[in-house]
Amino acid sequence: MSIIQCDEDCIYQRDGYCSLEMPSAITNYTGDGCVHCIKVTPRVRPETPANDVQPRI
Repeated sequence: MSIIQCDEDCIYQRDGYCSLEMPSAITNYTGDGCVHCIKVTPRVRPETPANDVQPRI
């Protein structure tokens, strides 16, 4: 782990520090902030309403 402080919502941020071990090719440079930052996207599970569940016979 590096000693680079990080407060971004990034897949490499762990406990306030960057956990990227070895930088690789830059793939998502946006012009501001870290060039290796990949935003975390929350996984959304589709929920089935209780009244739509069909009983098994």
